[in-house]
Amino acid sequence: MGVRIDFQKATGFSPYTFQREAMQSLTEGSSLIVRAPTGSGKSEMVLIPFIFEINENLPSQMIYSLPNRTLVESIGERARRYASYKKLRVAVHHGKRPESSLFEEDVIVATIDQTAGAYLSVPLSMPKRWGNIFLGAAGSAMLVFDEVHTLHPEKGLLTSVAMSIESAKLGIPFVMMSATLPRNFMERVKALAEKKGGKVEIIEVEDEQEVKSRAKRRVEVNTDPLFSDTPLTVKEIERQAEDIDKLIVVVNTVGKAQQLYRELKAKADRPVVLIHSRFLEEDRSQKEAKVREIFGKGSSVNEVILISTQVIEVGMDISSTKLLTEISPADSLIQRAGRVARWGGEGEIVVYNVEKKAGNPYAPYSKKLVESTIDALMGVELLDWQTEIGLVEKVLSKPFENYLDPYKFYERLGGLARAVYEGKRSYVEENVREAYSVDITIYDDVSNLNPDDTWRLKRLRIDFRVLKGKFDLIQEAGGEIYRVEENFIIDEYESKYTLVPVSDKDEIVPFEFYVITGISYSPELGLLFDGSGNVKRFEFEERDKLITVAEKDRMKKESWVEHSRKTLNVLRVYMLPRYDYPIGAFAKYFGISKNELTSWIELSVALHDLGKLNLYWQKKAGWKEGEEPIAHGFEMKGKLPPHATVSAKALERFIGEHFEDRRLAKVFYLAIAHHHSPWSSKFQKFKLIPNVMDYILQVYPLKDIENSIIYSHPAGSLGFNYLNIAEENEYYRLYGLVSKLLRISDRLATGGESYESIFNS
Repeated sequence: MGVRIDFQKATGFSPYTFQREAMQSLTEGSSLIVRAPTGSGKSEMVLIPFIFEINENLPSQMIYSLPNRTLVESIGERARRYASYKKLRVAVHHGKRPESSLFEEDVIVATIDQTAGAYLSVPLSMPKRWGNIFLGAAGSAMLVFDEVHTLHPEKGLLTSVAMSIESAKLGIPFVMMSATLPRNFMERVKALAEKKGGKVEIIEVEDEQEVKSRAKRRVEVNTDPLFSDTPLTVKEIERQAEDIDKLIVVVNTVGKAQQLYRELKAKADRPVVLIHSRFLEEDRSQKEAKVREIFGKGSSVNEVILISTQVIEVGMDISSTKLLTEISPADSLIQRAGRVARWGGEGEIVVYNVEKKAGNPYAPYSKKLVESTIDALMGVELLDWQTEIGLVEKVLSKPFENYLDPYKFYERLGGLARAVYEGKRSYVEENVREAYSVDITIYDDVSNLNPDDTWRLKRLRIDFRVLKGKFDLIQEAGGEIYRVEENFIIDEYESKYTLVPVSDKDEIVPFEFYVITGISYSPELGLLFDGSGNVKRFEFEERDKLITVAEKDRMKKESWVEHSRKTLNVLRVYMLPRYDYPIGAFAKYFGISKNELTSWIELSVALHDLGKLNLYWQKKAGWKEGEEPIAHGFEMKGKLPPHATVSAKALERFIGEHFEDRRLAKVFYLAIAHHHSPWSSKFQKFKLIPNVMDYILQVYPLKDIENSIIYSHPAGSLGFNYLNIAEENEYYRLYGLVSKLLRISDRLATGGESYESIFNS
């Protein structure tokens, strides 16, 4: 009853039956897999219970993941509105707008790649040395994956499934949502999660008449052009537009969209708008705003034709009474149909065949999927919710069942483990990005381009097969292609770059960045693989600009005991209450008391800087025997030796003696070792100062520690420096949470700043 009242208070209307069921299950600790039609309020049924039940019946944070930036902005705006009822913090986080500096807000709405980067300890838009802070959020938050049908099935989709079932295992609920998930896929994910001990409910809309926007909606399907092999041409568009003011046309490729736009604009008696994926960010944003203005709810604009690709399938709240489309797979076709009579009334979707050509005429889609969709459309005249479900089941059941083949699933887990171990952003992208894409930029004078500046050039993302197919054309026009090669240094955020000429089309490979000469760009048409556009060189920008934590030029002199006590106090006052839910969830999973887990977190925070009590460190800090050992605010007498790994090594025996489960010992050992960098793996020789136990006991009274401390040791490597995300996932996640609590507590204690300062960085 309480959740229903909260929902009505926030939205102004009573929840539908499926929303009530979902919210009830969620607050009782169940994860959700939801299949519901577009515009039915899926987002609200997840956001609102979380906002009103945060850190009580639901986790301390939510990370709401979406496939593109347009959707992130839209859902982020709604999340802010609902969160204002409880004064919760919301951040929108994607490559062009990374609002969250430490993933510490209550609700983070992000693109799937940003969420995956956080989970893999490799943040895409922040310094990678902060990786385990981001992991601490992604590994303990309530994860929501919306519009999952748009993710690449063997990459982003499987990555989201892997993250979700591991959350459920820990008793932390997840939510997966789409209008076009087949039933067998939902049941398989449910079974995988329950096999690991999770609770999962499948929620479906049984009666679309209950959903206000669908109750008085009637969409007819005209497949005559499809079955008569009629292609979508300018002549067809003009004929179909005769009796309608606003018409939406959707084709499968950018080249076809550009061709139709050029031909139609030259002869049309009304404005024509073009939108597709190969526009620069600022141009695409302007076009999206224009499309929403024309086709959005309440628009008074008349007589317009929109030529689009699949970019309008999700994230665009627009509608027309008629939509012309080339044939595409069932899920894509249903999403396109969602732009017809979206808010009720009558509408029509007219489906055309594609021109027959060599190879796969249905590219970029699978020929098999499209042909299955054509067969399933036979006899379909009306597209209601039950018909949509029928199409999904007929066309997608078998392919989605194959996506969860154990070999493919474990192959994806291996990809995730590799990304964590290597710490490379490109490996993160391999696990989530659409199939075989590359980033490209245009620059007509490479001889005067500094390779280290290439990362700041504006760029576009295209299928690598498109670039490969245009290789000969670019060469014939005198253009050149260069691969930007990153010389990656594992313990540094900075990288160096080299431009490597591409002399053969087979050298073009996925997930790389290329600089191209001889092609052009037009703000009106987008990317052009010839010189007809007016832009031959992209501008520089601060791409994915890093937000750095400001450090005070001079820190107040502070003893080791003072700093350690302050850090422990920050943990107890701010961080432990803030993360009460996940601490309880981890304690329950590992079969230890919440007090015991809290004690080990406190010990890790209290003694994280034990390595600063290294005689060699203190001497470099100007300390003299007999004085209080120093932590901050001193005149350095040379470069300070690293201290974080020394802290871990000094405590190695003590931690190991207290855990029968060696992997739990690794959690705290590595959280201490990595409190400055998640990839630290070596320590220098050390010798702890005389009377070190006196200082330790002033901060955190411990029994039986004196004989377990390692007081000196020659330089060496940590016995292990990472946890395997595939085989030790629950430990990996706990390591992230402990690291986050430690590092944020340390940061606030070091700078003398308030907790609120985190959100103003």
